[in-house]
Amino acid sequence: MAVWIQAQQLQGDALHQMQSLYGQHFPIEVRHYLSQWIEGQPWDGIDLENPQEEIKAKRLLDSLIQELQKKAEHQVGEDGFLLKIKLGQNSSQLNVLPYNSLNIQ
Repeated sequence: MAVWIQAQQLQGDALHQMQSLYGQHFPIEVRHYLSQWIEGQPWDGIDLENPQEEIKAKRLLDSLIQELQKKAEHQVGEDGFLLKIKLGQNSSQLNVLPYNSLNIQ
């Protein structure tokens, strides 16, 4: 079972603990709407202690932002309007953050 599907089944304190992991640096909406894409990426393949891995990390972050922009652009209808705006804002926000401040799981 995918990690995000399991997270959606949490209740009580476990749910609140999971929610506290997300915030301004990595909004929970991004995790939700890109869950399948996020879980398919080689995050574990980046050695955070190795400065030479910075290029790999930057590419992954750029790809995540592109996926988020695509998701925003494809929102239609009344409900999609607000989501399009929110995801666009999230994309812009992620674009200006240093990637070492992200904790993507």
